[in-house]
Amino acid sequence: MSDDRWRCFVAVPIGGALRDNLRVAVDAWSGPEMHLRWTDPDGWHVTLAFLGPIEAASVPQFVARLALVAKKHSAMSVRTGGLGAFPTPDRVRVVWYGIEDELGRLAQLAHDIAAALDLDASQPFRPHLTLARARRPVDLRSWLASASVPEGVMEVDRVELMRSHVSGRPARYETLATVSLDVAVRV
Repeated sequence: MSDDRWRCFVAVPIGGALRDNLRVAVDAWSGPEMHLRWTDPDGWHVTLAFLGPIEAASVPQFVARLALVAKKHSAMSVRTGGLGAFPTPDRVRVVWYGIEDELGRLAQLAHDIAAALDLDASQPFRPHLTLARARRPVDLRSWLASASVPEGVMEVDRVELMRSHVSGRPARYETLATVSLDVAVRV
């Protein structure tokens, strides 16, 4: 991908306390017998919308659109906890940590962002935090049913426009802009 096109997405940061608690749990799980590539805790986030490659020069336009959406949403707290897998626990490609959205407010925020950025919003939003990926499908039914995982609360008070740097190693993420919900933009 050329330097003028950036792979971008919109995400919610998870907060330091949750990151620290999850890091302890993941450190206890991450033996080689799991056949998983664990994601970098410093990059943990909840993706709201994936933009794909965008022109670097268009970033200010995306930030302006995000700011318009953010003004219509107030900060919220969502409960966290539980483990799951995509596509299924017996053919795991992704291990995720759960984000509850009982009132659908996070899903509405994701939908509004997708609409404002002219993205396809037809797929149901399933909030989660990706903890690991498998190179090939692996059966983790028993582990997923028995693993101890921290529960908590995640504060959603801002969204971030992120750039993903992918180069064969684990992705590295760069925050391009932070937009507070129901408040002005910080870049």
